[in-house]
Amino acid sequence: MGTMRIIDETGDTTVAWEKGDSASIARAEGVFNQLRDKRHLAFARGQGAPAEDTERIFSFDATAEEILWVRPIAGG
Repeated sequence: MGTMRIIDETGDTTVAWEKGDSASIARAEGVFNQLRDKRHLAFARGQGAPAEDTERIFSFDATAEEILWVRPIAGG
């Protein structure tokens, strides 16, 4: 099972998908695309990888154990 955590102004939301379940993968990929289009930043870690071993991703990866979304930070 993979999870996507969305950290935004509403708090910390989790979206999960089951590897091999095309419906849950499609739903998670739809959420991924919506957030990417809003210019949020996605970081993923693979199966069994420690939390510090994340990399920025630009497309949905159903094999990721966890995808973390953060809003872009505007400087000023």
